[in-house]
Amino acid sequence: MILILVLYLAGAVGSEFGWKITNSSPEVGRIVEDFSNNLPSPTPFVQTPVQIGYWDIGPNWAVFDVGDVLYLHVGDPVTPGTSIRPNDIRLTPAPFGPHPVGSKVKGKDNDIGQSLTPFPRGLPQIVFVDEGGIIGQYDLADSVYIKTVSPFDSIRTGDVRLNSSQGDAGTRVLDLDSDNGAACAPLHNGPSFNIWMPFASQRGQVRFYNANGNIYVDPGAPLSTWPSPPIYDEADEVYFDLSAPSAFPRNFGYLTPNAIRLSA
Repeated sequence: MILILVLYLAGAVGSEFGWKITNSSPEVGRIVEDFSNNLPSPTPFVQTPVQIGYWDIGPNWAVFDVGDVLYLHVGDPVTPGTSIRPNDIRLTPAPFGPHPVGSKVKGKDNDIGQSLTPFPRGLPQIVFVDEGGIIGQYDLADSVYIKTVSPFDSIRTGDVRLNSSQGDAGTRVLDLDSDNGAACAPLHNGPSFNIWMPFASQRGQVRFYNANGNIYVDPGAPLSTWPSPPIYDEADEVYFDLSAPSAFPRNFGYLTPNAIRLSA
């Protein structure tokens, strides 16, 4: 009974937005897929890039501030006027309806079809604050943030916590918060978080667990002519994953400690 309770609690905690995977997490070792397309098919199915933008409903126009909602947007670049789509993920709480941080947008939600605003060049990034463990390396002791404002080397007002010892996941850093001013280093420089690059400044990418196992099959393509990518949809769980990619064309990774859950 005790073992069952421990496993239940581990699963419940692991289902939370911002949860960091450890060696004892039930998800460790799970296969996570790249967001990918079936290009160059004549009937394209597109799920890239994966970028971050915000719905500008706060007090200051064209500035990410209190009241604005941050989204992980799947399927096209975030440019002025890009529409919020089904299964985009809210990275901060929404000030309307029962839509907590980490929830996915659905067809009848208040924000479906609303316009996203891009960040200035070089933003946002995923960064970490080196708080212990092995100094100079990202590990389980470190806090992780979405950096939405400059400068790039320190946490400032408006940055968003992903996994932090100083506040809940999805909360914004405020002027007098203890983590305001903390030195940080990049994990991913963006803007497309579905891309993995083998550099020290980019140590992972956003991937998803294909919970229902569905893939896209191009009805007009000859067998084995075009890729058949996994389909990202409502059932799937999204992570910032740090495992290296597999060989092309079917790229995937395995959840390892320090991966962070990006959906509720």
